[in-house]
Amino acid sequence: MTQITKRFLLVDDDPISNLITKMMLKKSFDEVHIKDFTIPEDGLKFMKAEPSHNPPDGKTTLFLDINMPSLSGWDYLEEFELFDASIKEQYDIYILSSSVDPKDINRAKENPLVIDIIEKPLNKVTLLKMFS
Repeated sequence: MTQITKRFLLVDDDPISNLITKMMLKKSFDEVHIKDFTIPEDGLKFMKAEPSHNPPDGKTTLFLDINMPSLSGWDYLEEFELFDASIKEQYDIYILSSSVDPKDINRAKENPLVIDIIEKPLNKVTLLKMFS
């Protein structure tokens, strides 16, 4: 059986948070491809410019932070909503945030683009639940 490469896109203005998430992903999966952005606008450009980043073996999981200085995670999702359906269907979106604000949690759960909100730091138990 062929091992499917898991693909991840990290959008978080904190490079240390991205590093920790990358380390956890690499420890958790045999085959992993990770692209990360500390500038949210660059993440949007990446997603829009190359809609064929995803090969036919599965979707890319986007871990998106909420609180970023130039473009919040909510603003990011509003921009992503305007993308062509052929791009949007390539991504599974999770909010990965240290926010425990009930407003943020409810907003994430109510957003049809967001699968779930996950508290930082990402851990192996959460990953196993996501991909089991």
